[in-house]
Amino acid sequence: MMPPIYVDIDDVLADTSGALIDLAESAFGKKVSFNDLKSFDLKVSFDLTQKEYEHFLNLAHQPDEILGLEPYRDAIAAVKRWIASGHEICIVTGRPTSTYETTLEWLARHDVPFNNFIMVNKYARPGMDETIALPLQTFSEMKFQFAIEDAYDMAVYLADNMNTSVFLYDRPWNRTFNRNMKIKRFRNWDDITKDIP
Repeated sequence: MMPPIYVDIDDVLADTSGALIDLAESAFGKKVSFNDLKSFDLKVSFDLTQKEYEHFLNLAHQPDEILGLEPYRDAIAAVKRWIASGHEICIVTGRPTSTYETTLEWLARHDVPFNNFIMVNKYARPGMDETIALPLQTFSEMKFQFAIEDAYDMAVYLADNMNTSVFLYDRPWNRTFNRNMKIKRFRNWDDITKDIP
């Protein structure tokens, strides 16, 4: 049996950056466009102080914010086709473990099919519940058919440490990085489904 397909959530299945842009404006009066999000580090992209950044993350991970995220319909349609054709889907997120139940609720609300759901401490976040989130070292022992990510550092980790081919969703925060042979950039879900129908 083939290994599962790894699918990230934020800015892969869900329009998280769009919601964060709105949140930064309502919370701090910061007007930032999507193309201004040049760094994966939200503190840098939104020009926040440490205190503002901590408050921003707290707001962004509240249930109402997460449940309000708009899904990418073409992404969910692709995942449904893969499931229907016999692929296994593993939804992987680096969100704080406090969002576990809300994230599962969001997936259910938007009818996202999957075989496994895994929280991974991708970014060494403080306060992660180790009974819920896998450390990267443990996670690195897993095998995937391929992965779909937007975070360049995680894409490189998957490629270099896990020998996994990665589809990197083209975003302003990952455009300045050099390409790795195992990382293929894609601009929309049609690009992926051409390779994996």
